[in-house]
Amino acid sequence: MKKHLLLCMVVLLSSLLMSRAIYAQTIVSGKVSSAAGEGIPGVSVMLKGTKQGTNSDANGNFRVSNVNANSVLVFSAIGYLTEERSVGNQTTINVTLNEDTKALNEVVVTALGIKKDIRRIGVAIQSIDGAATIKAREPNAINALAGKVAGLTIGTQPELLRKPNISLRGNSEILFVVDGVPINSDTWNISPDDIETYSVLKGASASALYGFRGKNGAILITTKRGSKDKRGYSVELNSSTMIDNGFYAIPKVQDLYGPGDHGRYAFVDGKGGGLNDGDYDGGWGPKFEGQLIPQYDSPVDPKTGIRQGTPWVARGKDNLERFLQAGILSTNNIAVSATGEKYNLRFSASQISQRGIVPNTKLNISNFNVSADYKFSNRLSFTSNLQYNKQYTPNIPDVNYGPNSIIYNMTLWAGADWNVDDMRNYWQPGKEGIQQIYAEYQRYNNPYFMSYEWLRGHYKTDIIGQAALTYKFTDYLEASFRSQVTTWNLFRNEKMPYSAGAYGRDERRGDYREDRRNLFENNTDVLVKFDKDLFSGLNAKVWAGGNIRTFEYDSQYGSTDYLNVPGLYNFSNSANPVRTANFASAMRVNSAYYSADFTYKNFLTIGTTGRVDKLSTQPAGNNTFFYPSVSASTVLSDYLSVPSAISFLKLRASYANVKDGLTRSTIGTTPSLGDGNPIGYGDQYYSPYDGPAYSNSAVYSTPFAYNNQPAAYFTGTLNNPSLKPSSTSQTELGLDFRVLQNRIGLDVTYFISDEGPRIFSLPISTTTGYSAALVNGIKTQKRGWEIALTGSPLKSADGLNWDVLVNYSTYQEKLTEIYPGVENLNTFFKVGDRLDKFYGSAFVRTPTGQIINDASGRPITAPVAQFLGYINPKFVFGINNKFSYKNVNVSFQFDGRIGGVISNYIQRQTYRGGRHIGITQGAMGIAREQDYLGVKAYVGEGVVLANNPAVPIKYDADGKVTNYAELQYRANDTKQFVQDYVSRYYNTDEGNLMSRSFGMLREVVIGYNLPEKWFGKSIRNASVSLVGRNLLYFAEKKDIDLNQYITNGGSGLQTPSTRRYGINLNFTF
Repeated sequence: MKKHLLLCMVVLLSSLLMSRAIYAQTIVSGKVSSAAGEGIPGVSVMLKGTKQGTNSDANGNFRVSNVNANSVLVFSAIGYLTEERSVGNQTTINVTLNEDTKALNEVVVTALGIKKDIRRIGVAIQSIDGAATIKAREPNAINALAGKVAGLTIGTQPELLRKPNISLRGNSEILFVVDGVPINSDTWNISPDDIETYSVLKGASASALYGFRGKNGAILITTKRGSKDKRGYSVELNSSTMIDNGFYAIPKVQDLYGPGDHGRYAFVDGKGGGLNDGDYDGGWGPKFEGQLIPQYDSPVDPKTGIRQGTPWVARGKDNLERFLQAGILSTNNIAVSATGEKYNLRFSASQISQRGIVPNTKLNISNFNVSADYKFSNRLSFTSNLQYNKQYTPNIPDVNYGPNSIIYNMTLWAGADWNVDDMRNYWQPGKEGIQQIYAEYQRYNNPYFMSYEWLRGHYKTDIIGQAALTYKFTDYLEASFRSQVTTWNLFRNEKMPYSAGAYGRDERRGDYREDRRNLFENNTDVLVKFDKDLFSGLNAKVWAGGNIRTFEYDSQYGSTDYLNVPGLYNFSNSANPVRTANFASAMRVNSAYYSADFTYKNFLTIGTTGRVDKLSTQPAGNNTFFYPSVSASTVLSDYLSVPSAISFLKLRASYANVKDGLTRSTIGTTPSLGDGNPIGYGDQYYSPYDGPAYSNSAVYSTPFAYNNQPAAYFTGTLNNPSLKPSSTSQTELGLDFRVLQNRIGLDVTYFISDEGPRIFSLPISTTTGYSAALVNGIKTQKRGWEIALTGSPLKSADGLNWDVLVNYSTYQEKLTEIYPGVENLNTFFKVGDRLDKFYGSAFVRTPTGQIINDASGRPITAPVAQFLGYINPKFVFGINNKFSYKNVNVSFQFDGRIGGVISNYIQRQTYRGGRHIGITQGAMGIAREQDYLGVKAYVGEGVVLANNPAVPIKYDADGKVTNYAELQYRANDTKQFVQDYVSRYYNTDEGNLMSRSFGMLREVVIGYNLPEKWFGKSIRNASVSLVGRNLLYFAEKKDIDLNQYITNGGSGLQTPSTRRYGINLNFTF
């Protein structure tokens, strides 16, 4: 018994001693080194499962306190594989971290869908993760790239189905490629939920493999395939609802004065039979003081038939804001994915429903995407993808200038004398279906009548499909056969009701129009890949193949010439012969191409590509074009002794020459057929022609002639059989520099692009039977910089993380050569000039810059347009930040453009119509009070000529004053009506000139990843995000959205731009 008791005491004592040893606290120190033996600074050293830890110092040394024998230390750093070490009885632990080759050897998608290691790429490419674009949503996938890519400028459009304005290094015709195959369609048919990555090929060097279609760069979209879940399958649901609420760009109008002219107004028939009651200006009438004035809804004396006066008050304050409604964007997607040893499957269905901010406008887009990959054996594999997209909307609002535009009717020319709520019942009693009710009947239209009766439908179906077989002959040789089809059909119609007023349709007897377009394109490729070490240290990766592209397009357009019976919308109801037109276009391109990269010991990669296109649309002997490119890249940090802080240092250079093939690289809109056609259709004109525009064709035009008599006109431009395609020769230099284990990265690109000789029309003597001849004669040069700065200032496995991306770009394009004998281009541009110079109507000024006014006190305008500034911004920027802490993540983007000028068209027209709020403010507002009393009181800025007798101003051919020495001035003291002054001052480009600079908080996302324990095993991931877009906007004036305009010196009409708020839900099962 004593022995057993003694044994128990020994065991108990030993256990206590061991327990004390185990839980004893100690200090562990050591050093973290790279494989080369150098200390790594900034390595996170954490006690596993706790928040306790430290970071290594500049030499890689670390020291951690309060460590026990059971502890495990976790060593992590960006660019390195994570290591874990058990402490045990150690007090010194030295660790070697190996480079994370996956992180360093980034793979990006290049032309033809070829994936390459970033180390081997010698051209400028920037990639964006598709997941970064599906939280704070845009209905168009391309809009989501705004501010995210250096050199890519996107003017997002709020209009339904309106394509974004896109500029890549100043070029607007950008090629879109989905899964390696170019598409000829809009970008509304791509579901953001199906996009894995965007790769932006920024110039000719990167996109030369696409031939003339890639002349201006390309945006490659790679779609998702299979499941990444380790179980081999997943179901993902993504639902987003966003509401347009609050305007960040909307015209501010005055409501102190009503419609009329010089303070006078009285309604009789709304067609000019009264006192300024037809085609009136909305703000130059009497002041709203409650006085009795006959108005559109005033009672009519049954005895005399004379309309009686009713109180003249501002019944329609904020009419536009009260007419517009909250827009709603709802997006729902379900994706089912599966992955096995031999297969990858993915099915995705998306539904986008958008309610526009204009009443009775909406858009529905249904998208189905199926991808299937199968590996028959280790040698033979199959990939495929099929996408179906359907767009449907019964009504798209028109925003072009004219009575067909809501903005035209409600903001520019309408007054505040009527209440928009009174216009909801838009038919005149007893004249339903025939005559609308409104405050004017000569030009304008009731806004509710336009929304519910004047309808513009859009119905489009897209199908994109492709399939490919790949056979691997050896470890280094494989071949692929791929065929792809893009086809779409589009139907648009317009129902213009009786009493609807539009330019050129003065009888107001309604119309019906149809526009049908069909496209079919097939691309079939054979591609061979060779990847082998040729000898010690030299690796060759070669792709070679051929492509056959067939393209067919046709369109038909028809329009009534007024309707016989109101509301019956078909061609048989046309009051006059139906107007029709049709067009067909076809093209075949046979191509051969190659891409070869030769890498020597990871020291230097030389890449070269080449493509030959033979076009059916050009004459034999002048229809074959070659597009070469060459590039070089070297990772200096791999073989030079660089400071340990430098993680990666690569230099790259490239050159390419791409021609345009005498045809447009993409499909776009063209002007309308001629007089009598609808003046606009959203952002597009009706046209029978939407195919490739051949630059050197001589054809007849058959516009609608006077009184509907048929006619044909031969082109006035002489065909030139020696015409050569314009070419782009582009040189790039680049630097990819990363420090502190890739926590800070800088990618810099400098490019020079020589273009030409471009094609232009050379005026010739009309005695030849022509007025111009097509010649090669314009050369330009573009130089620019693109900078992308990436950083991870904060990085922690369990703490706060911060990632940032900053983009910056700038460029200038100059005219370098003009056809011999021609002194200037388009009257103004001379060799050496920047091509973004803005010339417009301008004031005549004294040598000291004062405006010279005429005897009436109004500014004198120059007889020739003058230089007013540069259109392009000095630079474009974007700042993207993402923060995360445990399950919470916050991201926001601020971007904008700095510099450049633009003429504000909405300001111009609202001043002319008397609606601009500036008319009632300051000195002009005081003088406007006197206007109403019939007293001239406004004195404009500047001087008047004081010569006695008068001396006329003389000008040279450029509109410059030549006789300043003869002119005498005195301060302008001539009083006049505000209306008369404004009609002169603000009817010029200079009077409405403003800075193009703006900045905006484009998107904000606040997300929370719901803990897995809340759902058990049924839901693997779940997140909820509060999102917002366009929340803050900073600009000189906020009556227009500068974000929409990326080219040209003037703005146009636009629907007010809104802020958007919403919620996004994501679940993975």
